Amino acid sequence: MVTVTAGPAGGRQQFVTLLVRVLLTFILCISPGEAHSDQFHLDDGTIIEGSIVREVGDLISIRNLEGKVITIDRDQITKTVKKETPLDLYRIRLSKLQADDVASQVDIANWCTSQKLTSEALKHWKVVIRLDPDHDQGRRTLGYVWIGGDWYISGSEEAKRREADLELDPATPPHEIPDELRLPDWNREKPVDVPDLPPLPTQGVDRVVVIADEKLGKKAPERSGAAYHLARMGGKIQFVPGTDDGKVPVIVKVKIRCYFVKLQTFYGAPVANIFQGEATAKFFQRNDKGELVLRKTTTVRIPFSSSAQRPKDKALLYTYYMTLDSIAARVSRWGWMKQRGSRSLPIPVTP
Repeated sequence: MVTVTAGPAGGRQQFVTLLVRVLLTFILCISPGEAHSDQFHLDDGTIIEGSIVREVGDLISIRNLEGKVITIDRDQITKTVKKETPLDLYRIRLSKLQADDVASQVDIANWCTSQKLTSEALKHWKVVIRLDPDHDQGRRTLGYVWIGGDWYISGSEEAKRREADLELDPATPPHEIPDELRLPDWNREKPVDVPDLPPLPTQGVDRVVVIADEKLGKKAPERSGAAYHLARMGGKIQFVPGTDDGKVPVIVKVKIRCYFVKLQTFYGAPVANIFQGEATAKFFQRNDKGELVLRKTTTVRIPFSSSAQRPKDKALLYTYYMTLDSIAARVSRWGWMKQRGSRSLPIPVTP
């Protein structure tokens, strides 16, 4: 499974760009460095395209375009022709490549595939999913499948467990998504003052960094509500979105996945769409050695039912809001929060 940790957009982008450049440098270093690959014509009519990697006496070892090393007797060669091979063209393309541009990486990966440069193509698909973790073609080319809000290696034990885990409990009917969806105040274009949300304290408080990993379908929400919802509990706590810089004493990691599960039908007619909201919150404290220690964890899972006529993106948004409310309510009941004067948030009541 691949998980993307959200943080400041600029810092995350710089990290990904640096990672991509390191990977491309690795590709350059391990790619064969010959200026040309030759075409070797043998006395039996066979033609081998590749480069000589070793000569021992009358024996010559040639690495062909598929990477296989073929050893032949020198006397078998009737003619050697210098030829610009796909590998030569690849190195030219690589030198002009825009390292952190997804479209450029996809183009060169597809070109490598068309030229049967399989290993080179796979390297670039790996760069693609570094830049765009949910790139569908890249993931599927590398053997991933999308299951319940995350990518898994097809056929892996983790994928099988996740598939089995997605079976909804028939004894727990999905909550119905109401016809009228009120947009939460924190997600409006022009946020307004909300009485339930206390002002951020500045002194005598414990700072908690919130690291949110959230997806609605295959996309992150335009505006994360994790830190906002946690701050509603008040107390002498300051919740701020961020990343682990190795020094932050307290961290809450929130992972949310909201996704479409299935379409319910009645004699072939569409009746309702079923969605799922899942969230996990983990509480970490840094010990005297500077190590983060997991102190507390909690999870929620809420299935929702929506009219088949409702757009899926709106249903996913509602699922996300209610999942956020539910996980924040769980966190507000942790002892560490209560010791700092927080109030327990109400468990949301769904229709």
